[in-house]
Amino acid sequence: MSYKQNASSNRDALFGGAGGGTKTKKKKSTTTTSSSSSSSNKQSSTGVVSVEKTKPKSTTVSSSGYKYSSSKKKSTVSVGLSGDAKDARIKEAEDYRDKAKKAMQKGVFKSSDPLAASTYYKRAADAYQQCNEFRLERLYRIQSADCQMSTGAYATAASEYTRAAELVEVADDETTEMKREIGRKCLLNASEAWINMNEPGKAANSKISAALALTWGDDSSALGKAALTALEEAVEAHVPDPMNPYVRYRQTGISAYIDPESEETAENPSAETLAFAENQIVNRPYANEAVQEVVYLLISFGEYTSALYAQGAVSTLLGRDGVSSLTLSRSFVAETILTLATGDCIAAEQEFLNRHVQKTSYLSSRECKLGEELFRAVKTRDDEALDEARSTTSSNRAAIGNLHESLKEVLSMIRISGVARKGEPSSSTSSKKSSKKSSPKSASSTSKTKKKETASFEELSSMKTGYEVDVAAADAIDTNALQNELDGLDFGDDSDESDMDDDDIDLR
Repeated sequence: MSYKQNASSNRDALFGGAGGGTKTKKKKSTTTTSSSSSSSNKQSSTGVVSVEKTKPKSTTVSSSGYKYSSSKKKSTVSVGLSGDAKDARIKEAEDYRDKAKKAMQKGVFKSSDPLAASTYYKRAADAYQQCNEFRLERLYRIQSADCQMSTGAYATAASEYTRAAELVEVADDETTEMKREIGRKCLLNASEAWINMNEPGKAANSKISAALALTWGDDSSALGKAALTALEEAVEAHVPDPMNPYVRYRQTGISAYIDPESEETAENPSAETLAFAENQIVNRPYANEAVQEVVYLLISFGEYTSALYAQGAVSTLLGRDGVSSLTLSRSFVAETILTLATGDCIAAEQEFLNRHVQKTSYLSSRECKLGEELFRAVKTRDDEALDEARSTTSSNRAAIGNLHESLKEVLSMIRISGVARKGEPSSSTSSKKSSKKSSPKSASSTSKTKKKETASFEELSSMKTGYEVDVAAADAIDTNALQNELDGLDFGDDSDESDMDDDDIDLR
């Protein structure tokens, strides 16, 4: 064997059959295939052929980049162990549990060891996960996270709390209220752990997840006050109220950056409060996407004012990164749509002129044209202009097509007067439908009926007006008795003071 053949065989043994040795392999496989077909079915040759035929082809996986998905979390149910393997694994988990409890016991000459206990609890939870014992896994995940919080392992504790919350969400042995309470508590503990790790972005995301936990299993059309309060607090965890241009639309609670006993407000903060709030804004990449999901949730419940408050936080986050232009333009037009949905076209115009058009990239965007046409149509109370602005066949079809489904629904419900209401069509669309109903056929039929109803002068003069009864009652009145009654009325004595001339009165 030559040097090149030896090197090729060694390379194939280490890294597989890719590279320069593929050509020789293909030739060998074809020769063995032809020889096996001509020979009397030898086992060795057929074995080689079967291996070459079943060898999978190499596929290239293309990376599509970062894509944010708002899909729900995957189910925790998976194929676990069964039979003797499951029994052995459960016994091993019980041993880890006993060791963890023993490590947490205190004595006269012994103190508790939460570090060792957290490790044993985590191993027990992992073992129960392999056996699909999710209730026990959830319990020991929480136990492990509590021990890790006391030892300072905050990152691991946060992940354990988050995993426990995911298990609670799909649990079948708890009521809906208990799921919400336990899940919210776990996610708030995870947020506290991230704060101790100096990760404000992850802590704010955990707060949003904790607020969303209050909506688990909620099929009603109204959002509870506790959930609304938690969502608005989670929005402020991303953007403090002094930095939010729509802070006045917050419905619950007060800002954590404003002293309620002082005279300052979130709309007019002091210089120190404003500087402190500016340092607390989350600068984590893609932090706006979690807040944007809150906006969509609030829109689905019809909470347009709170959705506008959250959308203002999204615009603040996008405006501070110095990179976003298209996403910021879509956020601006979303602000305009939500402001019009609240029935305040003047505020929409002021924000458009004072904030939106101050961004140079927004002036040349399609969203700027859409937003301006919308608030001008509502301000002038022009139904036709409003329908033309939000029509999917007009020049704004591209800007409307890039909106989220919830914003498209709100856009279709905007009216020239009043607040947009879910399930209620706008006045312009209803008038349009009524005009469509009055077709040319109906118009011709009404004209025919009018012609038929036209009567002559003699018929009109002979018709009764309906006042004949009053005329008959008036003729029956005794005029002499009525005159005597009027003469008998006394309107006061005629004294000298009543006959006094105006010139006799001294007006000084």
